[in-house]
Order: sequence, then structure tokens, then C-alpha cells
Amino acid sequence: MKNFKSIIPLTLFCFITCSCSTENTAKVSNAPDTLNIQKEVEQQANKTYTTFERQDNVQKLKAKIDKGTPITIHLLVPLCDNKNQGIVPVSRKLGNGRDLRNNLYWGAMYGIKNYFKNKSSWTFIRSSKNIDNNILERIILYREYPNKAKTYLIADAYRGDKMKACLADFLNSVAGIVKEEIIIEEDTIKLGSHADLLVFNGHNGLMDYEMEFVETADEKVRDVAVIGCVSHKYFVDHLKHAKGYPLLMTTNLMTPEAYVANSLIDSWIMLKEENEIKEAIGKSYHKYQKCGLKGASRLFRTGW
Repeated sequence: MKNFKSIIPLTLFCFITCSCSTENTAKVSNAPDTLNIQKEVEQQANKTYTTFERQDNVQKLKAKIDKGTPITIHLLVPLCDNKNQGIVPVSRKLGNGRDLRNNLYWGAMYGIKNYFKNKSSWTFIRSSKNIDNNILERIILYREYPNKAKTYLIADAYRGDKMKACLADFLNSVAGIVKEEIIIEEDTIKLGSHADLLVFNGHNGLMDYEMEFVETADEKVRDVAVIGCVSHKYFVDHLKHAKGYPLLMTTNLMTPEAYVANSLIDSWIMLKEENEIKEAIGKSYHKYQKCGLKGASRLFRTGW
């Protein structure tokens, strides 16, 4: 499927997703490009978009919870890769796009797998390796929330040199094209376009590659989050075409570590309002980054 085309990588200016200096957490870099990026974001905010809302999604989610129907969250995680992504290089161990154990966004302290696997609130069900030529590992976890939401979290670790494939799978899932089912005991778990929440978590690959718009195949609106640098600027037009509602986007440089996804999921599954979701994520980000609560809150955006 010709769903994308390559262009010359942009200047290496994604300093957060790419410039982690320790295994504990990536730190924000005060780069001179930040002001220019913010100006571009503000200019884009003035554009007029054909938008849509997510009221039906909230009601469907509530109905599933009330009926005891399993909720599915699908995370797509392109592994941090010094060689194949337009990033400021991190250490060799953190930036090896095929090293599941140590990768910044997967096996490191605040990587998706390590973080969620070690949270007592989640039950780790299983790990499967080499799902296909692009996905090195898939993990599945389960949790029942205080509101009785039976929740499955599925996260896929894409090879760092397969960023375009990860982006294509994500956008096609948002558009209702990529669908998959797996069986876990008595539950049928639906992934891709079937998921109740789709999350892209990692380096903003649209900084390196231009992707063609994917048009919605079924006109369904899906809850979507893109946790990566300046994601609203780069992804919002794609979501408009694919009918993905921007439940969580970012406005500037940031580090896409697992505590962000965790705060998003906890707030979303408990049916919090969008302003409450943003507030919870901002508090979490400040807790780990020590960047100021106001600054952390301004970094995230819900809705159009």
C-alpha cells in the first residue's frame, strides 16, 4: 500500500523524545528552536478545521463499562533509534532500535513495558515476540478500575527503523482500516480500528517523513492520543481525515515516557472530562520532569 512517501529528514530539533540523558527519565532541553516551534503552533491554532466531537464515544464507553464488556487500549510504540530517526542521539543502549530490554521507550525505567509491567494495579498477562516484520514484541496487561471497567492494555514495540510502518498502522487504525482480534481466556480482544483508545507513543515520526492522508473507511470517530513532540501541529490534519478525535496532543517539545500514557488511561477510563484529563496529565508530567505545573499543563492539549 502506498500510504506514505519519504522526504529528507528535518533538522534534528526534537530534543526531548531524543535527548534523554539518564535511564530514569528524559529531560527537557532548552533549545533555541523552541520559540520558533511555539510560533508555528500558535499560527496553526488560528486555522479553520472541519472538526467533529466525541460525545458518542463517551456514551459507548460508559455502556461497555456498565455491561462489563472489556475495554481495549492499543499503544503503538516505535522504539527510540539513534541511527534511523531524526533525533538528538541518546546513549547507545537507550537508542538501539532493536534492543527491547534497554530501549528508552520500552525497557528502560519509564519505558512502556517496564513501567506498566511493574505497576501493581496492572496484571501482566503475556508477552509475544516477533509479531511480524515490524513489531518486535507485544505485551498484554489487564486491570479492573474502581468503576468496574474491565480493561485490556495492548502495547506493540515497533523496530526503530520501521517508523513509517508504525505511522501507517496507526493512521490506518484510526481510519477504520486495520482490524485484529486476539483471544485471552474467555474474552475476545479487538485491536487496531476496534480499540476503544488508540495511542501513538514515541518520537514524532512526522518530523522525519511526510505521510499521505488516510481517509476514514467507516466514518466512525475514534478516541486518539499522540504522545510525542509537537504532535498537534503534525497530526491534527491527519486525524481530521481519518476521523480520529484528538483526546490528547502536545503543543511543544516533550518526553513521551510511560507516566503520561498512564495518566491519560486512568483519567479516560474513569470517564473524566477533557479538562480533568489534561490537568491530571500535567500534574503527572510535572511530578517527573520538575518543569513547573503551569508549563506542564500548557504542554498538553485536548480537543481541536
